[in-house]
Amino acid sequence: KQWYQRRVRVNQKCQAEVSRCDMLEHVASDLVKVGSNLCYSSAKDFAANKPAAVATAKGVIQQFSEALGERQFFAGDAISCTDFWIFETIDKFERLEPGTLEQDNILRFRKRIMSLPTLHKYFTDPKSSRYLPLNNKRASFK
Repeated sequence: KQWYQRRVRVNQKCQAEVSRCDMLEHVASDLVKVGSNLCYSSAKDFAANKPAAVATAKGVIQQFSEALGERQFFAGDAISCTDFWIFETIDKFERLEPGTLEQDNILRFRKRIMSLPTLHKYFTDPKSSRYLPLNNKRASFK
């Protein structure tokens, strides 16, 4: 994904934006790992560790909020691959624990992504894969 994004420079205007997006993607990857470790733990461990994982997610989402600031998207006014990666990451935690997303700018960002014409159709279609489990049958949280 990063190779392709760098090759086509999807809406990133300068090296500073590329570096910023790279850093944010690595933070998102770390948060994905927190979620995966939680969801693929035993049911007992899932219940015991969920509060800590959600607290970690809230802290990282606060960092995303600060990085986003008043921008429309993480690379500025134009959408980039990073926006989709961060959206997917924070959306999973919101689905895991509703109310995880508290920051107004993050809520607006999420709404902007979900309102993109092609994605809006996906998010509003009850037959889309959006409503399938997030994880496979081995996970404690599906």
